[in-house]
Amino acid sequence: MSDIIENEEIDRDTVEQNVIEEQFSKKYDLLTETVVAHKKTYINKLSGTKSLNFALGLPDNSIEVYELNNTSLRHICRLSGHEKNLTEVVLSPKEDNILYSAGEDGIVKMWDTRTSGICVQDYKDEEEVMIRPYECMDVSHNGRVLCAGSQLVEDDAYLVFWDQRVTKPLGGYWNSHTDDITQVKFHKEKMEILATGSVDGLLNVFDITEQTEDDALTYSMNVENSVDKISWLDENTAACITQSNDLQVWNMDSGDLIKCYDREKIARSIKRSRADDCYLVDAFTSIDDAPALLAGSYGGTQDTLRSVTLAERKLLPRTNFSGNKQIVRCCWYDKDKDILVTTGESGLLSVWSGQGASENDYCTSKLTNSLRNLHANRHKPY
Repeated sequence: MSDIIENEEIDRDTVEQNVIEEQFSKKYDLLTETVVAHKKTYINKLSGTKSLNFALGLPDNSIEVYELNNTSLRHICRLSGHEKNLTEVVLSPKEDNILYSAGEDGIVKMWDTRTSGICVQDYKDEEEVMIRPYECMDVSHNGRVLCAGSQLVEDDAYLVFWDQRVTKPLGGYWNSHTDDITQVKFHKEKMEILATGSVDGLLNVFDITEQTEDDALTYSMNVENSVDKISWLDENTAACITQSNDLQVWNMDSGDLIKCYDREKIARSIKRSRADDCYLVDAFTSIDDAPALLAGSYGGTQDTLRSVTLAERKLLPRTNFSGNKQIVRCCWYDKDKDILVTTGESGLLSVWSGQGASENDYCTSKLTNSLRNLHANRHKPY
């Protein structure tokens, strides 16, 4: 019997380059770029601030911090201290010099970039008999409350809360997810609203001012897939990217699914031929208040990176990032300055600057006390 040779098509554009340039009409310039790691190194964690400081998580568990000065990136410091995998980095929304990190060692760390790499505070569970490996974390918009989500430990997955000023936990939830918690995202304006996602396929919304976990759980929505990323688009809408590279948009006030775009549809929208090679980076709200999705392709030259606008029933072409040089793993967007920052599998930190709105652009147009009571009234989850 002769060998079976798989003749697999290479991913490519489905239209000519001039059509790409015409349809993806919102232009961005590559403002500046730097090599964070000289060896080819994945960068899969990125956080930024309004003053344009950036923290990046690397596979060796270190954190690199940069700031953007006009058109150049300046290295501030390198931080290292987690004994197991670094899983999240989050810059404080209120203090430029403060950042937090979480790891599989069961510790959330606070760093002060002015101290040249010294950890200034560890947040741990009360009891260290059992380590809760943290997969994700976030900080409330006022910088006061921290939340970390854990892997599944003895049939429970934990959400643990801290007051930023105190190392002892305020309280925790452990009944709402049944598998590893992959995302925790505080609301952009309401410090009491928290969205969480998990491998169990649930997208949960909590009001953490409530006294008990049952009362706090406002909605539990079935994504029917493992949750990879959550991003708040506006006051009551959030985007969820699944681990199979589908995009869902939910109304977080009503618990209703608004839109759903599968990988095949997204691949067509960025004008690529193979859906299996399409990947999603993240969703964000653009400068013109239109929800946008950043996506790329693993196929071909692996440098395809494009954004689309989420319209009523369509994904409309927006931007072709023609100067991209890597498979992008994460991004951060500043709506006020129209600046997009990307990092990825070649160890590059890239800053893209918008050229202004185009006529052809497509548009759609009582916390701490309650958590202390929760901690006092429930059995200790840690």
